[in-house]
Amino acid sequence: MKSNHKHLVIIGGGFSGTALAVGLLRHVPWLDIGIIDNGPIPGQGIAYATRNQSHLLNVPAENMSAFPQDCEHFLRWARANYDPAVEGGSFLPREVYGRYLESLWKQATIENPGKIVRWRDEAIFLTQKGSHVEVHLKSGTQLRAEKVVLATGNFPALDPQIEGLFPACAKGIPPAAASKRYVSSAWSKSPGSKTALESLHSSSSVLLIGSGLTSVDVALGLESKGFRGTIHMVSRHGLMPSAHQQTDSWFHFWNHSSPKTALGLLRLVRLNIRNAASIGVDWRGVIDSMRPITQEIWMTLDHTERRRFLRHARSYWEAHRHRIAPQAGAVISKMISRGQLQVHAGRITKYAEMDAGAEVTFRRRTDGISQHLTVGRVINCTGPASDYRKVNDPLISSLFIQGLSRPDPVFLGLNVNSHGALLDADGIPSKSLFAIGPATRGFAFETTAVPEIRVQATQLARLLARALDPLPVTAQPDPFVIHASI
Repeated sequence: MKSNHKHLVIIGGGFSGTALAVGLLRHVPWLDIGIIDNGPIPGQGIAYATRNQSHLLNVPAENMSAFPQDCEHFLRWARANYDPAVEGGSFLPREVYGRYLESLWKQATIENPGKIVRWRDEAIFLTQKGSHVEVHLKSGTQLRAEKVVLATGNFPALDPQIEGLFPACAKGIPPAAASKRYVSSAWSKSPGSKTALESLHSSSSVLLIGSGLTSVDVALGLESKGFRGTIHMVSRHGLMPSAHQQTDSWFHFWNHSSPKTALGLLRLVRLNIRNAASIGVDWRGVIDSMRPITQEIWMTLDHTERRRFLRHARSYWEAHRHRIAPQAGAVISKMISRGQLQVHAGRITKYAEMDAGAEVTFRRRTDGISQHLTVGRVINCTGPASDYRKVNDPLISSLFIQGLSRPDPVFLGLNVNSHGALLDADGIPSKSLFAIGPATRGFAFETTAVPEIRVQATQLARLLARALDPLPVTAQPDPFVIHASI
């Protein structure tokens, strides 16, 4: 049984974990940091591991720096390492950004030799041992650290509950293994299961459950591979992400005297969109004016209003707030206009597998009439799971079982305080366990995109640096004792 000692262990090596590690070493270069990440390439995670050039960033290059204090860092890197003609408003392939993150990792290891170590492994549970934490890896390795940060990113989508879809689930058989036509996740591949597009005939028809960013990525991937069949998208509201376009800015209309209810905020936004339209300003300007203060607005809502927002307005917000690159939007529009891509608003009610394909029935939102589709493949594109009570992850389960953490009250990740510290079963903030990125959505809501996560990473890096700062040399401190409480 191997044993390793680190000042800090970061579980997850995507953007969140990489930005945090690099930021910490800028503050405290003597730290020993361990990163646990099962991905093949450091820094990329799932989001930036794609090699499909049609998968573009949803944020322009000028806003994708990993460092909020150096907003043009990525732009300079892209011009030097990808294309000298890259402009601030360019939407680059996600694969390029993945190479950028890999370069940050490599630079950190060169500048801080031996101070940052990566385990290509999986954390399956952790235990609190006094002022330290022991992290147990799937391989049998144990890591001992003063602080542990969960930078786990997004968990795969949960399988929808549809009549006839999983007849074998009661016997403990995974849904994907029990089905010949259904794929649980557009991205991940479990041992023995098929990928989303594997063995798919170019003229087959496909059903994508959901119509958000994941569905757009799959549709673009199919189009880029010369797929000629029909692509159906079915989601509750039939809303697709809008495309970015140039527009005039709008003033910051929200303040602390604004409504603190979901309905009141909806009316306020609609009023400003109407006012903006009357003078020729696109609605995008109004939504963009809210981005710097979205987290602040979220924090003014109580749990009842947050639930109301999630139930009634979330789909509309995400379709307008999380937009796609103009180039991607043009391709999607073309696919819709020629009938290759068909978007349906409704609920899937039945599923059955036949020799000819999967027969899917959905009830249309507009009139309640049932409609039937026969498709060659059904792909779950409902977006990442946010209710951590339901995710199939041994680490999260171990935290809940031991009372070291609890779900967020509105079930958007983990319950954390303003510093990202996990709250235990009694609501007491941990001095050793922290989270960053999507796991903290319940507290701040908008914590899934680079512009927000990089600020979060910088703030947490400063906090951890202060907590891990050593005592004067004359005091001869034990390097694994916490010298500052946070």
